[in-house]
Amino acid sequence: MTEDEIEKLADLLYDRIMEKQEEADEEYAQQMAKLIDNGYVISSITDKLDLNEEEKLVGELAKMQTIMMILEDKEEYEKAAIILKKIKNINKKLNDGSKKY
Repeated sequence: MTEDEIEKLADLLYDRIMEKQEEADEEYAQQMAKLIDNGYVISSITDKLDLNEEEKLVGELAKMQTIMMILEDKEEYEKAAIILKKIKNINKKLNDGSKKY
């Protein structure tokens, strides 16, 4: 495979992944709208526990790391890469220059 062919393949894969993610996001939004229309109230246990922002982020980080490990075990590396981006964003918010996490 030439370098050009590899780049074209990478672009196609990226486009396909993004299309799938957009479809999943849209489906999720539709499901949530349906639940809300039916009277379902979305609340987080973290709201009830009166956790501060850092504690909530640490919980979200743990959840994302667990999901990433599951995806890696299932060899779903494209999805794991998306989760990794979320992990990096959470770490960035948590660290805020402290390098604690």
